[in-house]
Amino acid sequence: MRRSVSTSVSVLVLAGVALLAQTPPVHAPDGGTMQRIQSIDVPPLPNASFTATVNTEWTRYLADGAISLLRNSRTIARDAAGRVFQERRTFVSGDPRTSRLTEVDLYDPMSHMMAVCDAQGRACELQAYFQPAVPPIPPTGPNLVRESLGIQHLNGLELVGTRETQTIPAGPIGADRTLSVVKEFWYSPTLGVNISTRRNDPRSGMEVFEVTNVDTSEPDPSRFMLPRGAQIIDRRRR
Repeated sequence: MRRSVSTSVSVLVLAGVALLAQTPPVHAPDGGTMQRIQSIDVPPLPNASFTATVNTEWTRYLADGAISLLRNSRTIARDAAGRVFQERRTFVSGDPRTSRLTEVDLYDPMSHMMAVCDAQGRACELQAYFQPAVPPIPPTGPNLVRESLGIQHLNGLELVGTRETQTIPAGPIGADRTLSVVKEFWYSPTLGVNISTRRNDPRSGMEVFEVTNVDTSEPDPSRFMLPRGAQIIDRRRR
């Protein structure tokens, strides 16, 4: 009788272990982590037309010593009225020309409208848009050093170079040591944009933005028009 009870208990224990092994782990949904980098700014300046390509390289230094390198390449444009066209594309680990188009953004300072259209041009969401105020350049001080890199000429454009080195104390951001962030800009006064931007930040890695294939002739007007037949979703407050 004892042997029969012992055998029954053993079978129940083994069945319980098997049941636990087959039960999937349970937890609340995980939102994950998302990182986003801010590309070059294209202000809605009138009488400064151009079309160009923005090439981006994002290098991240991972905790295990590995390096992650992502790229993309996208088209931007601005017409004489100050309207701005920008592609948005995914990052890829290979040829940046293969980055996938995700949306097209249009900015019209005259009608105060911003349109965000999907990659296929099937739907556009309209939002109120007003020319953003130009933020003041932060003054230099013990935590920010600014130095001139001189002037150079590239493809007929005069570029003004600047390097900024910012020291971030450990305490406010929770780091265990002081961090140094270095940024270099080559700015075109004619176009009002940074033709080259290099940011070296230990928190996010190295970000390089290069504006190439600059054409200062008037862009194709169709770039600044809503796609024909697109569903219009108007989010503006009247």
